Amino acid sequence: RAVILNFIFTTCSSFCPLSSQTFAEFQNRLGSAAENVHLMSISVDPEQDTPERLREYARKFGAGPGWQHYTGTLAASRATQRAFGAYRGDKMSHTPLTLIRAAGAKTWRRIEGFATPDDLLSEYRQVLALK
Repeated sequence: RAVILNFIFTTCSSFCPLSSQTFAEFQNRLGSAAENVHLMSISVDPEQDTPERLREYARKFGAGPGWQHYTGTLAASRATQRAFGAYRGDKMSHTPLTLIRAAGAKTWRRIEGFATPDDLLSEYRQVLALK
């Protein structure tokens, strides 16, 4: 499946809720094609974002079965952020970033800043066309 991922934390009051709402709208617009996409939201605050807290957050945004929310150790979260060039030092310094990759592709497409559902649909279609 194609993968679209972002970095969030559940107590964020700025752009994380907007990013999550964008994922929710994207998921809804895909309809039955959503089964071809794995949406991933990775916590930048794993010390607070327990699996239970992330489940509640996911429910709040209507996450379907193809949209997973991940947490782990602080070291694992930082390593993941670094691997994607998203580490900014702490949760309050992280910036909006969405990454998209087609199934089997080796490279990720980066969307820096706020992405709208239309942006995600457009980028998703372009990534699939390049496959």
